[in-house]
Amino acid sequence: MRIALVDDRVADLNDAENFLNEHFERKVLGMADSVQIDSFVLVEDFLRAFVPGKYDLFILDIFMKPLNGIQVAQIIRNRDRDAFIIFLTNSAEYILEGYKVFAVGYFLKPLSKNVEQFDKTFEYIFPKLQENMRKISVSVKGVETGILNKSIRYVDIGEKHNVCIHLLDGEILARNSYEEIFAALEGDSRFVECYHRILLNMDFVKYMDGNDFVLNDGSRIPISQRKSKSVKLKYMTHLIGVCSPNTLSL
Repeated sequence: MRIALVDDRVADLNDAENFLNEHFERKVLGMADSVQIDSFVLVEDFLRAFVPGKYDLFILDIFMKPLNGIQVAQIIRNRDRDAFIIFLTNSAEYILEGYKVFAVGYFLKPLSKNVEQFDKTFEYIFPKLQENMRKISVSVKGVETGILNKSIRYVDIGEKHNVCIHLLDGEILARNSYEEIFAALEGDSRFVECYHRILLNMDFVKYMDGNDFVLNDGSRIPISQRKSKSVKLKYMTHLIGVCSPNTLSL
């Protein structure tokens, strides 16, 4: 897991980084070595380093200059709609502003004096972070390749009856059977088999139009008449889960 920590006060930045490292040692046994924290005291340095998909979690101080944490979060959200964002603040007074950019929570400073609130928030988002890092292993040209579930838009069968995995940045043909791919993704609640041998990641759905899903890029995926009721119910359930306010720490 890779975390971007941004705070223009050096002392607060160091305190937060030390606390996070101690937390992973204390609470997440066996994971501390797999966590990388990139700390930034200058917003400009962070924005130069930031590319979509690079970080699993962003922890941003609210009161920064020249851009405050809300403005930085808006930039992140515009480029990475699935990003997990948490705010650092001395006061909860302005935290409702954070939910306009779909932040998952906030941490009160200093973290060392708000351990219970920190643990409560982090325990809430940790399963979501784990889900965001889930991968499947597929055979591509005879080489086993790991693919992040979140990067898969949908899976279908290509012209030569090969399994085609449509990704954010292109598509690949896998030597695995459709059934193997289905089994690997079946436990991920983001995926639904909306049509015969079409497995769709609902995170990429913009809206439903009759018996079609319309994706963010405008492409259309059909919904089977036979499965229509169950598929639409699963999609509505997914929407409720995505859109519900994550206000556990309030």
